[in-house]
Amino acid sequence: MKSYLFSLAIVFFSSIVFSQEALVSSSENFKSSVASGIITMVLPDDVTAEGVEKYSKYYTSYFTTSFDQGAHKVTFNMVKNDAKSRRVIIRFLSANGVQFVKIGDRSLTLTNFYDAYLK
Repeated sequence: MKSYLFSLAIVFFSSIVFSQEALVSSSENFKSSVASGIITMVLPDDVTAEGVEKYSKYYTSYFTTSFDQGAHKVTFNMVKNDAKSRRVIIRFLSANGVQFVKIGDRSLTLTNFYDAYLK
């Protein structure tokens, strides 16, 4: 029983420690960038330019990306700025290992982030 609880604790701890979180500067700025179709966010430090390029190529009918490697900032330029196309941003983030998006002091799961900000 002790080994089962220990294993469960290790799995829980590792899911917290290794969860990836993208950052958005502020709710108001982000909402205006969504409305404009040019959406910017900061990706975690271990997301590489190669990863951004690799996963971006699958979604070019929805958006193009540019990546500032020094600041880890990705910019999505929406081809068609609608909710369906913005949902694909969630797939891109997930493919890059991102599990949460932090806006201000709130950390949202990707699903909640989509519902609150990209829909």
